[in-house]
This record gives sequence, C-alpha cells and structure tokens, in this order.
Amino acid sequence: MKATLSNLVRHELIGMSAHVVEARDPSLVCRDGTIIDESKETLRLATANREITVPKRACVFSFRLPNGEFVHVDGRLLTGRPEDRLKKSLRRH
Repeated sequence: MKATLSNLVRHELIGMSAHVVEARDPSLVCRDGTIIDESKETLRLATANREITVPKRACVFSFRLPNGEFVHVDGRLLTGRPEDRLKKSLRRH
C-alpha cells in the first residue's frame, strides 16, 4: 500500500523524505533527510553529512509522498510506537 494523504499517519515512515517545517527548537527548523529509524517519541533522519534525532512532539514535518506531493503533519499525531499508530483512529475536521 502506497502512502497517501489519507493514510500517511498510519503508514510506515522509514524510507520517506522528511523536512522539519516548524519546531520548538529553532535549530531543528529546515532540517531534512531520509527517515532511517523511528521510536515512540523521535524520528532519526539521515541528512547529507550526518544523522540527527528529532522529537516528534515538538515539530511539524513535511513528508514527500511517492506521487510527488508534500504533506504537512503535526508531530503530535505521530507520537507513539509505530506499530500502535495502525490502531489509532483519527478525528476528521
């Protein structure tokens, strides 16, 4: 199953391109890379010259979907173990 706008929060994130759009820590803004690992509270990105760990809860991410679209996701929606995100139900606004 490909990642789409409607299923991104419940999709596997490892291997996707991510960009930090907003963050409580100004040094994290504009960081981007490929997601190489994910834990309950963090994403690990491989950037051009090193690996960085970014807290999910404190950031807003922009993900590039396979069809080329970009989607902004509040990191608070991504918190929790990756396997438990599948069970999460999302409220629609």
